[in-house]
Amino acid sequence: MEYFDFLKNKNGVNLNSQQMEAASFDKGNALVLSTAGSGKTTVTIARAGKLLYEKKCDRKILTITFSKMAANDMKERFQSFFGGMYKSKTEFSTIHAFSYKIVRNFYKRKGIDFDLLTNNYQVLGEILKSYYSQSYFNYVSDEEIENIASTISYVDNMMINPSEYKDYGIEIKGFDKIYELYKTYKTQNRLIDFDDMLLYAYKIILNSDFYRDYTKNTYQYVQIDEMQDTSKIQHEIIKLITDNNLFMVGDDDQAIYSFRGSHPDFMLQFKDIYHNGKIFYLDNNYRCDKNIVEGARNFIERNKKRYKKAINTDNPRENEINIVRVKSRADQAKLIIDELAGAGNNSVGILFRYNMSAMILANKLNENNTDFYIKEDKTRFFKSPVLYDILAFLSLALNPKDRDAFSRIYYKSYTYFTKNMCRIVTESPRDDLTVFDILDNYKYFDHYVYDKIHQFRIDINYINKLRPKDAIRFIKIELEYLNYLERMQDEGRNNLTSSLHIMEILEEIGSYCSNVKEFIEKIYNLQNVIKNASENSNSNITLTTIHSAKGLEYDYVYMIDNIEGEFPSEKKNMSNEEYEKIIEEERRVFYVGMTRAKKKLNIIVPEKPSLFINELIQANKNK
Repeated sequence: MEYFDFLKNKNGVNLNSQQMEAASFDKGNALVLSTAGSGKTTVTIARAGKLLYEKKCDRKILTITFSKMAANDMKERFQSFFGGMYKSKTEFSTIHAFSYKIVRNFYKRKGIDFDLLTNNYQVLGEILKSYYSQSYFNYVSDEEIENIASTISYVDNMMINPSEYKDYGIEIKGFDKIYELYKTYKTQNRLIDFDDMLLYAYKIILNSDFYRDYTKNTYQYVQIDEMQDTSKIQHEIIKLITDNNLFMVGDDDQAIYSFRGSHPDFMLQFKDIYHNGKIFYLDNNYRCDKNIVEGARNFIERNKKRYKKAINTDNPRENEINIVRVKSRADQAKLIIDELAGAGNNSVGILFRYNMSAMILANKLNENNTDFYIKEDKTRFFKSPVLYDILAFLSLALNPKDRDAFSRIYYKSYTYFTKNMCRIVTESPRDDLTVFDILDNYKYFDHYVYDKIHQFRIDINYINKLRPKDAIRFIKIELEYLNYLERMQDEGRNNLTSSLHIMEILEEIGSYCSNVKEFIEKIYNLQNVIKNASENSNSNITLTTIHSAKGLEYDYVYMIDNIEGEFPSEKKNMSNEEYEKIIEEERRVFYVGMTRAKKKLNIIVPEKPSLFINELIQANKNK
């Protein structure tokens, strides 16, 4: 029986002509450019099955993808097609799992023991605290730890010399020293982290004929899924383990992970790297309404650094892309809640560029008793130092004896109180005194310091007289907390835009509360709501970032917070070339969001429309 007849008759898999052509590729190097919803996973699996069905593979076929879930999904789908027929001849793996196997084997043969550092946050947290201990800003937030961890990962994946970090737009002060401290810690404790798997595997394969030959002799064919997400070091490993026989599948229009070190230039330079390579196209989108496919295509064609390709669909044209303008994020949330009542059993994806965008909507959904799911509890809102700073100011207003609150914010306003003043407060044996009384009773400050203490007492007490929304604004402007945030951005320790977004969310939530105590209770209640929602995966309403939604689809999609200066972000101090590179990736993020929608796509604009809204309207005006 012919292979494609076998697939059709046994599994009901009916490939189109483009899919069959790509799945029929045998030896050499190939790139399959697969548009959104075009069946790339089916082609990858079908091609491996064809090689085995037609007995063209004597050894093994290695299929690499970039998440454990995707690797397991591909393995399960392959087995659903072929059962246990080719179990010993196929391997589905992440690039990290494959690399770790090489590293583990190498060090075992050398008799060297090592352990995996599975969670580097604690280690990096201690390193940062030590590094910043001489600094005035000695507090280290979870957000800072996440930022340094992701930056180290980026540097490793892009094979960047840490000493040259400034040349790559990394603004973390002293990054090279922090990187070296982390590296030294791992070496001294015989530890390797997630990205060390790649670094070590690359060096082992590059420098060892044994391992290079072993991998090439084990795997006759290598397939790469989601090629656009490959980092520089991952691609170098892949080149080393293939004997000029590589099958790559991906979509350059969906390359959205540069912050992780993904390097889609390898796709764009395919013909230069692989001179005799062949390019296949999968251009039929099986997922989306025709209006969505054409609207998204016209929009992404504004990008210059991409393959020019057809993006089509045979699906009917039923629903126009709906762009809705409202006055505020609160109005945006109200609009969505009103419309969700008519969604029925359709799956709904509410997508946003940044995790923070979930908060106002989640609060409104909860108040409306609407069931929803947050894809992973990674909003970062409840880990934000800005949130806990504001709560500390408010707690000190409610209880002037709260030493923990004072120790958190003593240097974050106009006061510039010193570490010594904080120590005097926290070490005082007088539990009956307020922090202000403790400072007033100390007799060795310069005279002007007592004026600041007195004024700070008045301002903190004044917070109690304000509604929460006004209290937050008072802290931001009158207590000069905004100035502190600006200084932190100058240090490379926070993102001012993100911090101001958190303040906006807090002000919005504060507008529903009549007093500070009620506001604090509401924040902690909302934290429980988010936690419960992250476990509510059976709901047909999902709140998620566009990045986390990649590879998923929903009947109805709402793309929210399409605001000028937020998505895409502002140019700031970048050169035109740097900004154009960022804009092209952000445009791809927007495109990915659009192509998650199967039936209806709603794009909501609170406040002033972003650049992309204007581009989308213009691109589809005369088409």
